[in-house]
Amino acid sequence: MAKPSAILITQCLQNDFTSLLDKYDPLPNALHVGYAESNRLLGEMAEHGPVYSLIEWAYQTPIENLEIIHIRDWHDADAIEQKDHLLQFGPHCIRDTKGAEFVFQSWINEDPTRHQIVNASGLNDFVNTDLQEILQPYKGRKIKVGITGVWTEAKVTFLCYDLKTRFPEFEIAVCSALTASSSLSMHFIALDKLKQILGVTIYPSIGSFTQFLTGSQPDLEKKISTHSRVSSDHLKLDPKYPISDTDKKILLYLFRDCKEAEFKTLDGGFSGNVVIKTKAIDLFGHTQVPCVVKIGNRDLIAKERTSFERIQEVLGNNAPSIVDFCELGERGAIKYRYAAMLDGNVRTFQKMFGTIADPSMADNVIEVVFKHQLGRLYEASSVEKLNLLEYYDFQSKYSKGVRSRVEALIGKPATGDQIEIASGITVTNPCIFYESDLLTLKEYNAVNHNLAYVHGDLNGANIILDAQDNVWLIDFFHTHRGHILRDLLKLENDILYIFTKIETEDELKEAITLTDRLLNQEDLGIPLSFAIPSFLKNEKLQKAYRVIAKLRSFFPDLVKLDRDPYQMHVGLLRYAMHTLSFDESNEIQRKWALHTGCILIDKVRAYILKTKSLRIDFVEMDSGEENLYGKRIGLTILPGRKDRGRSLSEDLIEIKRQGITHIISLLTEQEYGQYGVSNLKEEYKKSGFGTHYLPIFDQRVPTTEAILNTLQWMEETLSNTSNKILIHCVGGLGRSGTLAAAYMIWKYHISADAAIQMVRKSRSERAIESREQERFLQKFEITNIGKE
Repeated sequence: MAKPSAILITQCLQNDFTSLLDKYDPLPNALHVGYAESNRLLGEMAEHGPVYSLIEWAYQTPIENLEIIHIRDWHDADAIEQKDHLLQFGPHCIRDTKGAEFVFQSWINEDPTRHQIVNASGLNDFVNTDLQEILQPYKGRKIKVGITGVWTEAKVTFLCYDLKTRFPEFEIAVCSALTASSSLSMHFIALDKLKQILGVTIYPSIGSFTQFLTGSQPDLEKKISTHSRVSSDHLKLDPKYPISDTDKKILLYLFRDCKEAEFKTLDGGFSGNVVIKTKAIDLFGHTQVPCVVKIGNRDLIAKERTSFERIQEVLGNNAPSIVDFCELGERGAIKYRYAAMLDGNVRTFQKMFGTIADPSMADNVIEVVFKHQLGRLYEASSVEKLNLLEYYDFQSKYSKGVRSRVEALIGKPATGDQIEIASGITVTNPCIFYESDLLTLKEYNAVNHNLAYVHGDLNGANIILDAQDNVWLIDFFHTHRGHILRDLLKLENDILYIFTKIETEDELKEAITLTDRLLNQEDLGIPLSFAIPSFLKNEKLQKAYRVIAKLRSFFPDLVKLDRDPYQMHVGLLRYAMHTLSFDESNEIQRKWALHTGCILIDKVRAYILKTKSLRIDFVEMDSGEENLYGKRIGLTILPGRKDRGRSLSEDLIEIKRQGITHIISLLTEQEYGQYGVSNLKEEYKKSGFGTHYLPIFDQRVPTTEAILNTLQWMEETLSNTSNKILIHCVGGLGRSGTLAAAYMIWKYHISADAAIQMVRKSRSERAIESREQERFLQKFEITNIGKE
């Protein structure tokens, strides 16, 4: 008989590893995966859970299509060589005991000839077993191998590695829903490594996993007819939102332990999805805890489930828990349970926004979402390189769609460098950016930004409020590790161009003044004022500004030292241009979004072009005596900075080109190596620059004695009118700006505030970054240390 072309291997799916426990039961041994993971793997009722569904499918698949191999942990309590192992992990999987039985033992007993069992007592399943002999007939053949089981980072990983090395022609796949570890975090770390290092395919859905093996999937309809206690007559569907027969069958399965279920369709979810609030009565007449069911494309729903599982442990009771999921054909569903969602008037944040008169009424919702819920994810942020244009998916391939939407809005072909959005409102033609600029306009290099797990598609319909204004999040399909401001920028976009229903050109003009103000925030470390700007007369725009001010109040803690607004500009540009395709926005709102997109294109283009060469900002002084020293003190970032991908030789050429003769470096000795410029002092000397070194810790200030010596050096240098001084630290903002301002105070006896404003106007609103630096300059002014 010919061997099948697919193999299913189960790994240690035994009671001592995975049996269902009550929440507070002690672990039977050190190798049991625990309550949460066994529950995820087996389901609340094992006979309906993921593993049982897979095993039922496998045993019903003809033997000529699929071979089944069960690897089980198998120990002899009397064997001397196993004594240390059993002592370390506790007695487990002792042969012929209940703990050693498979969690699907009934299938083992029913058809002993349908499978092969491999008894293994160590980490490597090929040592002292017959696994090599069983698989030898498949040697040299392109076989599909699916692996399911426990200890993803250990037993499953070792098995995948052994199979890859011994049988390189095997095509190996793992399903995230059918494997488990002691924690979800370790589980997903292991899956990521299997994919990245060994090239193992990871399927989020059971159906796609079984289809990979044989082209078939588990028969949910059979389970519905066998196990469902609720009939279709007792499903009270929302008449406003009819659903398909397939989706009805899914609901029958998910509420199989109920005698009655009522459904209300909520807003939200990506295209093709149904998001439903449920109210169900169990067989004993008890009202069940409210749930939300999301139904959609099988593989996309499975992806959302695995994305959510990655963060579920962090969110805890501030987010739903997954209590069930199922797949039928090309459709899939997740059943979310909320810890304390109350029945009654359930509404979205979008609908709430539309009804409130006082925008501060939204503060609590925003606080809960971004501090108490998603804030748990943001707390674990880290600084990593991130190319923002790539991350936000800016590609020229979208140019055709952009052009069609732009021309539909303006009512004529978008030719030339400018387009007219409305009477008297002319902006840059965005089509050029997508059709031409993106082919060549690339970020100079990936810059460090703050990354954390983010919701990924947060909008007003994904934030739900129950009857007592408890706040819940749904739709975690896009959850991933990404730019920490993404969720805030997405919600800000929707507040403006979806929630704020402006309808006339006069309102559009006032709306543009609002977004001009919002886009000109130079320093993300300084929050917007909650006070409504006096130029805003429209109450709808006033409300939008106040809510956005609350959103941006989270920026400083999230961006930390990464305060450049470029990251905000790129994210807002992505969402503004996407808004042009929203049916939910009216024409005036889309024109508003288009105007914003065009302004942001100018800002993004200018930033990228500016960063290609070393940017030196010279301090601009007032008229009079100061002109003698005007534009002779420059500020810049660390030349040759490796974490920004800069070339020291190219930066030195640019410094020479701009007439710099002397350089002051404010780096500490450790920072030269940290930023990849260990040879900087030597290169300055080779290039003929006069140099002065004043080490200052980042965000800190120098001693009075040290700065006086430096100011005297600057004075002597600038006494030769042909000399120019360049000051740099790492970012060219905090320490550099502090020194430049101190010189202005010392040289001209101007106030600290005037000196700070002069430097910020010349360099950046973010110059002189810390409160300590501001206080230093204010004290420096008071001491009246000046040149007579």
